[in-house]
Order: sequence, then C-alpha cells, then structure tokens
Amino acid sequence: MNKILVTGACGQLGSELVVKLRELKGKENVIASDIREAVPQVADGPFLIVDVMNTEEIVQTVEKYEIKEIYHLAAILSAKAESNPKWAWDINMKSLLSLLDVCREKNVEKFFWPSSIAAFGPDSPDENTPQETIMNPNTVYGISKLAGERWCEYYHLHYGVDVRSLRYPGII
Repeated sequence: MNKILVTGACGQLGSELVVKLRELKGKENVIASDIREAVPQVADGPFLIVDVMNTEEIVQTVEKYEIKEIYHLAAILSAKAESNPKWAWDINMKSLLSLLDVCREKNVEKFFWPSSIAAFGPDSPDENTPQETIMNPNTVYGISKLAGERWCEYYHLHYGVDVRSLRYPGII
C-alpha cells in the first residue's frame, strides 16, 4: 500500500480527508501533517508537525516514510490572505512549487492539490461556467489558485508530475 502524506491535515478539508483516507488505506499508511498540534480527528494515527515552507523537512518526511502520494492542503484562505497578501502568496505559492519539485525529484507517484472557484473572479460567467473562460480573480487567494493551476499544468507537461486537482466551490 502506498504511503500518503497530507499537508494541512488540521484544516477544514484535511481533517475530514485524513479520516476517510485512513478508513480506505489503513491508519499506518496516511501520515497527517500540519504546522500546529494535531486536532482530535487526525490524532489517532501517524501525525507530524511539518512546515510546508521548509523544503528539507518535506524531503526528509518523503524519504523517511517512503511517501508515494501527497495531498497538499496547507494554504492561507481568502479572509486571512486579504489581511496579509504577501505572506499568503508566499505560503500558498512557495509551498506548492516546493512540493511540486519534491514530487519530481523523489518520484512521488501522485500529487493532489485543491483549487477553488476563487480562481475565476467576478467577470466569469455565473452559470454553466466553462473550464476555459475569462479568469481574472481579484483576491490574493484566487490569484494564487489560478497561478497554482498553471504551475501544476506546467509540472505535468514538462516533468511528468501526476497532478490531480479539482476546483472546489465555497465550502462552509
């Protein structure tokens, strides 16, 4: 069974995803990680405090646990991002690029990264929005998601990184 690393495991999506992945893949195969202490949902299996901004820490984790799949959920979301845009950009983009490089260099088989409808922006069609359309996000979160989509595509096309992504709607 492939070993899986989930970054941002204590967040809104991560805490739910870790539970489900552990049900499906076995507790011992899903390594939950975050920059803060484990929340109760993820504390019943392997958990590491890992800073996604520290590439060496990520590399060590991938090597030590022989990680073959990464779910990169660590991010600064809209409201918090708007209060400190450059900090949010750095965390959202530098961590993504770092993890894409780790996947390429360490032969990680699958990389999962969530995008968001925030990538579209206010001028995109509200209904039946096509995949290819006007995309001019006006928040730092949306800008980072659009840029992230392009970087993921680039790493797939140029380096063969198997990136899986989905644009999530607003999640409450």
